Amino acid sequence: MINSKPKKNIVLDLDGTLLDSRRRHAAVLSDCINQINGIASTYTNFDDFVPYKTEGNTGLAYLKNKGIANAKGIFSLWKKKIEEKKYLEIDTLYPNVRESLEILKEQYNLFLITARANTENTMWQLSQLYIDTFFTGIFVVPNTGNVGDNKYVAVKSLPITYVIGDTETDYDLAKRVDSVFFPLNCGFRSATFWQQHIGKSYGNIHEILPQITTIL
Repeated sequence: MINSKPKKNIVLDLDGTLLDSRRRHAAVLSDCINQINGIASTYTNFDDFVPYKTEGNTGLAYLKNKGIANAKGIFSLWKKKIEEKKYLEIDTLYPNVRESLEILKEQYNLFLITARANTENTMWQLSQLYIDTFFTGIFVVPNTGNVGDNKYVAVKSLPITYVIGDTETDYDLAKRVDSVFFPLNCGFRSATFWQQHIGKSYGNIHEILPQITTIL
């Protein structure tokens, strides 16, 4: 008789962890500035938008730092448009994501958690990227209020072994559910940010696989 142990659970973040959404964030920002300030806006290159955020800064702070007029209105519009399908189509998976999820799925139950406003568009995007079937459960929680609390409430009943994510919200979640956290520096927080706060970080989820194998 084969003694099969139940699989342990891993919670993974989406944006900045599995998805490279840097070009989407910049594209939406550019369109919002053009819509509110006009096509002739002084600033047209926003390649530094996400790098600015990786050091722990906000999008609103970026606009103010750039001296862009109507910063609050632009940022408010950005939040409304960021999950439209035409922009979600810009996103790509980071290298080796599907392969890594395939490996992890063999050993763990995978749960995806993301803070977004539009659940329908999120599920559509996951299907378009062919990664929806990797997950035992998918939690799309509100991106308003206390996002950390929203994520915690969604998964608090699960025994979670590992949390993989790219922001301090994911780190806080790992602490609250008493699990091991693997920080990624490919998304919205840099390697420098993580080094200053908790130490080592990883360039993508594929780099974590040997570490998890070692832990087991």
